[in-house]
Amino acid sequence: MTVLAGAIIAPSLPGMNQHFGGDAEVAVQLVLTMPALMITLFSPAMGYLADRFGRRNLLLVALLIYGLAGLSGFLIDRVDVLILSRAILGMAVAGIISISTTLIGDYFAPGERARFLGLQGSFMALGGVVFLNLGGALADWSWRGPFLVYIAGLLLLPYARSVLYEPDKADDQDAVPGRDTTAEPFPWGRVILAYSLGLLSMAMFYMVPAQLPFLLTERHEVSGTAIGLALSTTPMAAALVSFSYGRIKPWLTVSTLYVVGFVLVTLGFSIVGFATSYALTLVGVALAGLGFGIFLPNTNVWLMRITPAAYRGRVFGGSSSAIFLGQFLSPLVVAPVAMVLGSLRDVYLAAAAMCLLMAVIMAVLGATWLRHDDPRTPAGNHND
Repeated sequence: MTVLAGAIIAPSLPGMNQHFGGDAEVAVQLVLTMPALMITLFSPAMGYLADRFGRRNLLLVALLIYGLAGLSGFLIDRVDVLILSRAILGMAVAGIISISTTLIGDYFAPGERARFLGLQGSFMALGGVVFLNLGGALADWSWRGPFLVYIAGLLLLPYARSVLYEPDKADDQDAVPGRDTTAEPFPWGRVILAYSLGLLSMAMFYMVPAQLPFLLTERHEVSGTAIGLALSTTPMAAALVSFSYGRIKPWLTVSTLYVVGFVLVTLGFSIVGFATSYALTLVGVALAGLGFGIFLPNTNVWLMRITPAAYRGRVFGGSSSAIFLGQFLSPLVVAPVAMVLGSLRDVYLAAAAMCLLMAVIMAVLGATWLRHDDPRTPAGNHND
């Protein structure tokens, strides 16, 4: 549902612009980006409401609003009203992503979370591939066609109502006998670091769909099909790693996995920057995708470990906000950097250098400040 919010209508933008007069390019771009902005603004509030009033009913309401607001785009014939409907859709998505991740922490014991969060990250990455292609097929029929897919929210509603339950606040999966977690100080420093890593990793991830088509066109004169293949390589590689995260996690600490992720993105973006052929560029974005596949489940696993259950909704609301802020800011930051450096090639190399620096920082923090956050367990024990 989260990935569907934006990806599905991207192929419709040219047709939408033509329908609304051909001079509505900025407004049409807002149709695409408005959900991300609203997710950034409203995720913390949704997390607070989930902690204050419960998870299940709020999630069901969000699904209902999601379906209605998304489907309304099929009927709307004014671009300003369409932007308003997308804003409402973004508010609903803020509830869906914050509460669904919170419920994973409520439902699953610590040993199962890494596996399930890996599956969550894998499905989100695969969603980008599936929905971009589905949106393209529907957009060939009509620019309104992709809006029909939002009926998925309404179709999921009765199933969600039947299988989801409100977690018992007294049944804290992370509770330790004799330990009063309410008396412990809130881990502000670690939570802010996790938010920062989520924002940075998402900003880096969106350099691929936002900037790579221009780089490929400039350097290799490739077809639209070749560009689509390159763009889908990154989320496919990310999905592969996220799917395997539950098997990797018992062997490595959270901080070590961050180091591995940043090193992979460093290698991938360096190859993209220096690539002299299309094939070599594919290798680069695939390597970067392997790194990106680590970040989302790793951040969620870490936040669930360090956050008391009573604050879980608010914390994951803030995490969703940080991630989508990174998505929203990515093209806004890259444009002036490209002007200063002179080319997109140099932007990718600068991003690679930043990722290498982050790998060093996380290695140092893992050996010092964060060394007790993620104690190792015997091999084969999947309690992370």
